[in-house]
Amino acid sequence: MRPIEPQGKLIGFASVNFGGVVVDDFKVVNGQNGIFLGAPSKPDPTSRTGYRATVRINDRATQERLNAAGVEAYHSAVEKLIARAEAVRPAPIREQMDKAGKEAAQKNAARSAPAKGKEGRDGR
Repeated sequence: MRPIEPQGKLIGFASVNFGGVVVDDFKVVNGQNGIFLGAPSKPDPTSRTGYRATVRINDRATQERLNAAGVEAYHSAVEKLIARAEAVRPAPIREQMDKAGKEAAQKNAARSAPAKGKEGRDGR
């Protein structure tokens, strides 16, 4: 599964393994009824749409299983991308400032208090 930046309804590409035969370039489409896998196709100037499907799935149950597996794999791939982005994202400045303030407070608490005496006065 390879999610992409949405291009209209196209949101990714997938490779499907049918009992040891791998078919690449299924399109992951976000249609009116949800996400589904569209068959790979190639340009064909003689067809009505300009493209010809290179894979056909005639069994409705197989197509539904394929779509269900595709939806699950797509959501899993997107979650992994989000987790990876969160891992490399720097913390917001407010969090950085709070953390630095706590560290400074700990260091200040660990320091010894200045001596009180003539040295501590400002010469009045």
